[in-house]
Amino acid sequence: MDQLKAGETTVNYEVILQEDDPALNPVNRPPINDAINMILGTAHGYEVPFAAMPLKEYEGLPEQNLYSCLFGRDSLLISDLLFDVKPHLRMNVISALALDQGKVFDAKSEEEPGRIAHEVRTMDDPVAKKLSEHGGWKFPYYGSIDSTLIWMNQVHYAAKAIPSVLDTVIGGIPLWERFIASTQWVLNRLATPSGFIESSRANPKGIANQVWKDSGDSYMHANGALARGDSTASVETVGETYDAIMAAVAIAQMKPSKSWPLSTSELSKLARHLQLSLIGYFWMGDSFALGIEKDAAGKIVQFESLASNQGRLLDSGVLFGDEFSVYRSAIAQAMTDSSMLGQSGLRTLSSSHLSYRPGGYHTGSAWPFDGVLTARGLLKQGFTQESMLVQDRIKKAIESCGGYPEFFRGDWPENDLVNRFIQDVQFEDESGIRANTNRIAQPPQIIQGWTVAAYSWLSNRV
Repeated sequence: MDQLKAGETTVNYEVILQEDDPALNPVNRPPINDAINMILGTAHGYEVPFAAMPLKEYEGLPEQNLYSCLFGRDSLLISDLLFDVKPHLRMNVISALALDQGKVFDAKSEEEPGRIAHEVRTMDDPVAKKLSEHGGWKFPYYGSIDSTLIWMNQVHYAAKAIPSVLDTVIGGIPLWERFIASTQWVLNRLATPSGFIESSRANPKGIANQVWKDSGDSYMHANGALARGDSTASVETVGETYDAIMAAVAIAQMKPSKSWPLSTSELSKLARHLQLSLIGYFWMGDSFALGIEKDAAGKIVQFESLASNQGRLLDSGVLFGDEFSVYRSAIAQAMTDSSMLGQSGLRTLSSSHLSYRPGGYHTGSAWPFDGVLTARGLLKQGFTQESMLVQDRIKKAIESCGGYPEFFRGDWPENDLVNRFIQDVQFEDESGIRANTNRIAQPPQIIQGWTVAAYSWLSNRV
């Protein structure tokens, strides 16, 4: 059981994986090629990577069957990291997601025109039934702001290699026209007081933090106070937005049309504005903030927290150029500091933060794919030694465990590498009111697509 903080009470504790579980034994870890095949499924007739797949012995365990479907963000990043060994997956994922691209506004599913789905499930899926009955969701569910951005970037990568893919007709619509619809979605969502895409939800029971760190406690201030939940802009999303707009510039040059909402010159100016705004709003003098939000008075304030999100800026083009060298160096130093880089990889939150939990889903655990994207960014920016340090830690952790787990504890080897239990707590505020239950620990999915792809990428680098 993990340590509680002031005001917290454990309301549920359950061991899910036994200490001698064969799935945790590294000798039972499937070879990487077998693992890649394990995560492949079918969506709209396309072979695509699912976010996670259970081991055969876990098929009846609900906690190990959470993500066996096409996810926007997950499947796009998996296909990106697997491109060297499974290049066909990129266009398969692009195409499968294009078939569910948003057409109308629907608050229940959070569908919006041009938006790429977050989670594609059929209604006979047990998880879909549960989320529909108790969460008021409708599927496909669109509650992420980064899936569309990553999709646009992947289309750009595909078009750079083979320009004719833009003429691919998917569901009766050419891919380049679908790209324009997503560009319009980005422009619509940038119309916020901060000028950044924010995690605002149409469904009050939908995901509050609509980025990869989508748990309710993943955005916090230095004093531990959580995000208000109505205006959070995450730092890595700025980089993803910049890349998506620059992708739009490139695609617009390849496919000129009166349908584009802005000219290439206007799109380029918008991208430049985002670069400068990233510095103006997120830079704290020696490091970047985790994110920003509006406070109760409507003033934009920073989340003064060091987390892995900042590292993802290096994998983007938003800080390319000599003028941003000091910012890149600051990120590289921060990501390889001992408070961030542990023996199990890059922690999701600095161990020096008040809210740090070694087994916390997004508050201290180490996700291999997250660390790999930072390591890839470090390589892109010339920080080869720092990148190899991050890579080596992640690879060693994966090879020390059975399977390809979703995440590792941030305090290994002092404690277990993998969470084996569920722990739910309630928090009592100053007025004595019990807040909603918060899950502070849970076992990872043992065969996680992100981790399989991350290990494949690491192996190919060696």
